[in-house]
Amino acid sequence: MKQPISAPGRHLLGGTLRIFTAEALLVPVGVLTAAYLGRRFGPEGYGLLTLASVFVVWAQSNVAAALSQPSIKLIGDAGVNWRPVGTAVLRLYLLTGCVLGLVVWALSKSLASLMAEPELAVYLKVLAIDVPIFCASQAHRNIIVGMGHFQRRALVAAARWVARLLFVVAFVELTGSPVGALWGSVCASLVELFVCRLFVRPELFRRGALPLRRLCGYALPLVAAALCMSLYARLDLILLKLLGGTTIDAGVYGVAQNLSMLPSLLSFALAPALLSTISRALREGDRVGARRLGRQAMRAVLLLLPAAAIIAGAAPELIELIFGHEFLGAALLLRLLIFGSVALLMISVTTSIMTAAGKSRWTLYVACPLLLAAAAGHALLIPLAGAFGAATVTTALACVGAFASVGLVRSLWRIAPPARTLWRSTAVSAAAYAITALPQGSRLLLASKLAGACVFAVVALRLLGEFSAEEIVGARAAMGRYRRRRRAAPIIEATGRAVPVVEATGRATPVVEASCIAAPVVEASSQAS
Repeated sequence: MKQPISAPGRHLLGGTLRIFTAEALLVPVGVLTAAYLGRRFGPEGYGLLTLASVFVVWAQSNVAAALSQPSIKLIGDAGVNWRPVGTAVLRLYLLTGCVLGLVVWALSKSLASLMAEPELAVYLKVLAIDVPIFCASQAHRNIIVGMGHFQRRALVAAARWVARLLFVVAFVELTGSPVGALWGSVCASLVELFVCRLFVRPELFRRGALPLRRLCGYALPLVAAALCMSLYARLDLILLKLLGGTTIDAGVYGVAQNLSMLPSLLSFALAPALLSTISRALREGDRVGARRLGRQAMRAVLLLLPAAAIIAGAAPELIELIFGHEFLGAALLLRLLIFGSVALLMISVTTSIMTAAGKSRWTLYVACPLLLAAAAGHALLIPLAGAFGAATVTTALACVGAFASVGLVRSLWRIAPPARTLWRSTAVSAAAYAITALPQGSRLLLASKLAGACVFAVVALRLLGEFSAEEIVGARAAMGRYRRRRRAAPIIEATGRAVPVVEATGRATPVVEASCIAAPVVEASSQAS
């Protein structure tokens, strides 16, 4: 019998849902932005933007992924005394961001020459400005997650994605150039940093901060592992261009990559929330609860397989609808990459479990071999099969890495995702793919197919016994508590004074002022939608 949802589990579920809901704005915002840029500048212009973003996003994601796990764990372990650690985290992020920004600026002309695209140098210089700003906001985001304030973290993400769409469109219309889209991204990072500072303000020049040497020593294995995984995720596109691919090939492949990002969005939400929650559970001595959370998180990844199958089945129609007929070659690539993205999510979840358990060095056992195998595989298959070979290598090795990382977690804590969940999700995925892969029709038929496939997947999993009665009751109770908290939200009077909220115990608790400050962000996102 499946275990009912525990208190830490409810905290993890609520935090993950909040962050995922905010990060899920990347789907409509990213699709709208990509469709706008693709139709405005065509495959060649979109390909140049994709190539420029690959280098800088790789540098930024390296910093964010490499330092997020040690930062969140150390902040979570520190509890209320987080400020010394927060100062060290901010200093390290800023220092690394400034260095990376200077490196990108200095190498911009060389990279442009390597890609035989002279215009790429200007793109890279603009994005180099974004690197330290992005790193500073990431430091604040990790501090917020480490403290367990998942709702604030969600508001930060919502502000970034809404601002990004608005600024990208505005700057492109003003300049008429792809460079305008890059300046829009820089402005979105500034907005994100501003919102972060509303919620948490670590001091940059604080005495008694955690020594950077200690933080770097703790983070070194995670940094190396994150570097490998980040480069792995972008290596296919880079080598595709270096090994003879055209800018148009890069643009088509970039479209497939962007549309396969949905599982990656969940990793942005689930992995940090899981690390923070498990770290707190272990600090409080609840090892059984921590293991249960880890097992349920891995099970949740398997339950995403039907969603990936739905996207894969409808890939040609989705790409033609969003990007146009000239990008239709990305459909086959998307059908492969979407499942590779689910596998990478499993690696992200298991890495968080190993980090929380104090086995950060184990992350290297998966990341390093994966990168080396990918380099060899791409060098072999891209000259033979082009973009299809790159997508095949990326997806196949991601699945191998996922099985290996699950094996490491099993040897560590004797936990693994249920085998029955794997077989149920696989069977439902096959049926969902068949539904959405039906012959093309009108846009209304596409929407009906997608909605019907989603309903079918949920109902089929329920009928197969995947969701226990305790889980359904627990989920309904969690939603009920969330609605009650929403109804009991403080009323802000015209004077700006917050009315205290009375809990079930009869004790009045003060309202957090930061929630009032964040209200304009929520309002702005509602208007933008």
